[in-house]
Amino acid sequence: MPHLTRVSGYTHLTDADLVPPPSQGIFFEPADTETGAWVGHDLVTPGCGLLDLGSGSGAAAAAISRSGAGHVHGIDASADSVTWAGKHHAAERPGARVTFAQADFSLLDSRQLLATAPQPVPRPLVVTSNPPYVPMAEEAEDKRSITAGPDGLRWAPAIIAHARALRCDLGLTIGSYSSPAAAVGMLRDAGYRIRTVTLCPLDLGDFTVRHMERTATLEERGEAVLWRREEEPPAYFITGLACRWAGSGPAQTTETPDELTGEGLMDLLRTAARSSTPRLETLDDAGADLWPGAVRVVDLPAADHRNHW
Repeated sequence: MPHLTRVSGYTHLTDADLVPPPSQGIFFEPADTETGAWVGHDLVTPGCGLLDLGSGSGAAAAAISRSGAGHVHGIDASADSVTWAGKHHAAERPGARVTFAQADFSLLDSRQLLATAPQPVPRPLVVTSNPPYVPMAEEAEDKRSITAGPDGLRWAPAIIAHARALRCDLGLTIGSYSSPAAAVGMLRDAGYRIRTVTLCPLDLGDFTVRHMERTATLEERGEAVLWRREEEPPAYFITGLACRWAGSGPAQTTETPDELTGEGLMDLLRTAARSSTPRLETLDDAGADLWPGAVRVVDLPAADHRNHW
């Protein structure tokens, strides 16, 4: 069974981080940001450099800096987000620098990505990203901060390609309805091995509920997991994957017992979805068939405000 730990409440976000930005053009979803901060925390080493792709409000970048990274550089395509992040989270302290730049990481090569930082980002380097991940039909209304194509993985190839080109560890945060087995396949093919999984239950947002077609299709195909309970709104699990670089090339055919596969992640999520509480208590009685790696369950209070643009 998994090596399971549970966390109640916010560990990485401060009270100030939980105050919604005034602009409607800034992504605000505290549960996503806290989960992304945990993923970064799992990968950073003292003084390392970190690139946060799609950095949004900048709160995750600042939190990861507090975990010990020497220079965290956030990159986001939204001018409003970068302005807010620069004003509220940029930092220049000895051994703790946080910077931001406006750019579309999917349009840059890795050399250009590094060049957006005002100073060289130190090695060892980590790449993190909590990209948009809501599956959505192409003809549906676009909300850039959350929608991500028919499988929810529109941005994953570019993120993984950057991390692979930079030959560094990678933290990727997606949803349990965002084709998680396919995401693991992409990671393994790029030479990554998942070392820690963070799960955080969250109710589906209003926009997602109104546009459930693609999510429902993926669920019917067995490619997505939703948390459905009687007399409760539909929910899902924010799924943070902390991945170590294991070299170039696809995963070997023979798997080691502690290597998480796509089907292994789906089994973990399906087991969690049989729970009746946010503690995901069914993971305690999972038996020996589940991945025996590190799994963290984060139980957060409901946010008063969520903003998706």
